Amino acid sequence: MLQLNGSLDLELFTLKVKLQINKNETVSLLGPNGSGKSTLLRLICGLEKLTTGSLRINKNIVDSENTFLHSRFRNVGWVPQNQMLFDHLTVKQNIEFSPNSSKKEVSELIELFDLEHVQDKKAGNCSGGESQRVAITRAIASKPQLLLLDEPSTGLDEKSKQTIHRYLKTQKRVATLLITHDPLEAASLSERLIILEKGEITQSGTPDEVRNSPATPYSASLVGLNFVPALADGLVAMTSKGVELILSESIQGQVNIVIPPKSIALYREKPIGSPRNVLKAKILEINHVGENVRINLDGQLNFMAEITKNAFEVLNLHKGDEVWAAFKATELITAPA
Repeated sequence: MLQLNGSLDLELFTLKVKLQINKNETVSLLGPNGSGKSTLLRLICGLEKLTTGSLRINKNIVDSENTFLHSRFRNVGWVPQNQMLFDHLTVKQNIEFSPNSSKKEVSELIELFDLEHVQDKKAGNCSGGESQRVAITRAIASKPQLLLLDEPSTGLDEKSKQTIHRYLKTQKRVATLLITHDPLEAASLSERLIILEKGEITQSGTPDEVRNSPATPYSASLVGLNFVPALADGLVAMTSKGVELILSESIQGQVNIVIPPKSIALYREKPIGSPRNVLKAKILEINHVGENVRINLDGQLNFMAEITKNAFEVLNLHKGDEVWAAFKATELITAPA
């Protein structure tokens, strides 16, 4: 178990977090570049020291105002992005390097991570996928109380990804904190997601909770939703840019409005008819995703629409075109901020 409640003050950055990860739980940490994700991992494994607060691993204080336990005494398995293998040692020698490892478990892990054919190969001669599997296997073989993985799937071949994902989905031995930029990977591997922005946790919850009620524009972007803060007065909400949005239910005060991209229809001419929100916008970017097309729009609001390929072809849309975007009030998800 990991319990952290404290802050770290760096020259140009402050990390202030409160989190808990339970034994056997896999938690994914997501956030924009520069939000403090890797710094948080360095703090947990003992490469940075808290400025205030405390850090506990299995209820033992390892970092506080009066305590600082060196990395080698924390029993934390850390796999950084650069892997840090011993290139002059073989794959097997790397995996059995920790005094906590056992020959039986090393053999089982080599088989589990499909490394039998390279176990006598020097680690420095391994491919990227092999190196990542070796690094994770070595960390697990040390029998850590906490496993920290920094972007473990980035740039890997599909076979290596599947091997790593299979372990993370089924392991029940250790608390695991995983950094990833891939929301699909995070949702499929983790019981809980933690969103870190500008050094602070802005949301924590199950994948479904984050998907259904994103707390910030970044959280909404992870699950492919549009997020609009506004001030509501009954059935009308006003954004900071002065855009009025019609709501389906009366509400007062600051609200967060989520607009599903698939609820937005695009038109060449301003539509008329049933009451709806209608905004003029310019096409910034067009991306084909499966049977649909995602279109980034800018104008009164900056948002994304997702339409069918058939609708896209009928409208004959191009980057730079001006269009009208319409969405019904009943399609909006509105919650107090």
